[in-house]
Amino acid sequence: MTTASPVAASAPASAPPAPAPTDSWSYGALWRRVPRALGYLAPTFIIAIAVSALLNTFISGAVSLLVFVVGIFALSLTLLIARYLGAFEVARLRLSGEAPIAQPDWRPDPTMVWWKRWLRPLANGRYWLSLLHGAIIAPIIATVSFVVLVLWFTLIAVAIGLPIRALVGDVPWLRADVPPTAVRILGEALPVLFALAVVLGVIALLTLPYVLRGLTWLHAAIARPFLGRFTNEQLEQQVSSLFTSRQAAVAAEGSALRRIERDIHDGPQQRLIRLQMDLAAAERRLADDPEAAAGLIQDARRQAQDALDELRNVSRGFAPPLLLDRGLFAALESLATRSSIPVTLESELGATANLPDEVARTAYFVASELIANAAKHSQASAITLSVTNADGQLTIAVSDDGVGGAAEKAGHGLAGLRDRAAGLGGTFLLTSPEGGPTRVAVTVPVAGVGSASAAPESDATAPTKPAPTAEPGA
Repeated sequence: MTTASPVAASAPASAPPAPAPTDSWSYGALWRRVPRALGYLAPTFIIAIAVSALLNTFISGAVSLLVFVVGIFALSLTLLIARYLGAFEVARLRLSGEAPIAQPDWRPDPTMVWWKRWLRPLANGRYWLSLLHGAIIAPIIATVSFVVLVLWFTLIAVAIGLPIRALVGDVPWLRADVPPTAVRILGEALPVLFALAVVLGVIALLTLPYVLRGLTWLHAAIARPFLGRFTNEQLEQQVSSLFTSRQAAVAAEGSALRRIERDIHDGPQQRLIRLQMDLAAAERRLADDPEAAAGLIQDARRQAQDALDELRNVSRGFAPPLLLDRGLFAALESLATRSSIPVTLESELGATANLPDEVARTAYFVASELIANAAKHSQASAITLSVTNADGQLTIAVSDDGVGGAAEKAGHGLAGLRDRAAGLGGTFLLTSPEGGPTRVAVTVPVAGVGSASAAPESDATAPTKPAPTAEPGA
């Protein structure tokens, strides 16, 4: 009989406020982004002019050499340089806080001969768009943003500097060579000028985050069609990803069915056959040798109990009623307490975690499978089961202090978990050096998967009982 260590869960805590999204236009978020926006915009004019000069120089030289064969290769080299300079601009935009620009797939066909691979940029429109952006478009936009920046910071500087100069008495029209009439007129207009300068400066200061955000957004919006992927490329990648996920889901389902079939054939089915034989023998001996018949019936009872236990073990791969009734956290608590190895459950989910049904079933199956693997193979003395839900991704991680050496094998548990995760568009990461420790992390997207199951939510961290993790060599 397995004893389970108690499960302790912290009291529900109020969730911290979610951080403002990267593309938020709220005033506070814009002020927080000012340093990043300035870090991008301040050197942009110099970088754009330098890149434009470099590319125009290269393109002029390449065009002048087109009468020779070397000119074609020089033009291809210019396009290649434009591509890398475009990638540099995309990286700068990402660091400024703008939404990342998905870059085209630049991978060449490895079967191409060297000269075809070298001339490939000439036939790829993405390279020409990168050249157009770097040589012509970017310098124009950089000039506009530079003028706006200078204007805004000049207004702010005047609003601060002019009143200070007046307060310290350093006013140009108070010099001796200025006519008294001009001094009198300017002196009367001084309060109005100060007020106007301060108002303009305050307006410029208050609108500065919007101006900086608008300029970085403008650079990103113009760069996206020139340096990003075409829409059809994104659709092709999505279709390919969905096709791969579907294949992985089918493979995972087939693997799970084969495992269940094998487990039932090797376990409960054999015991039920033995049970049938024992009952038949007891029936034959019941009249002649009641004591022997009673012994056979006792053996049959044990066989029935063992078959029931094995069926329960096999059914762990399915969603238990507890998961459907009380949610993933309660199901994982129960799973941990049933483990033959002590498990510590660390979970951000509460009793009411609102997860899609398919995601919750996958998370439970992953945890159950890893715990079972650890119990069979890891020789561990303690296991940690961690569940986190952040940025629309649910991560189930199981680590143990066992012997390590876990590896994926076709048709076995870990390979099936990878396929199951891929079927939902998730990821699978295995780290298991020889000697341990072993850690398996499965991440699946939460948004848009299945229908949400109702469950209460409160943050909880629960040291729980044993549960195994990965299978060395399984």
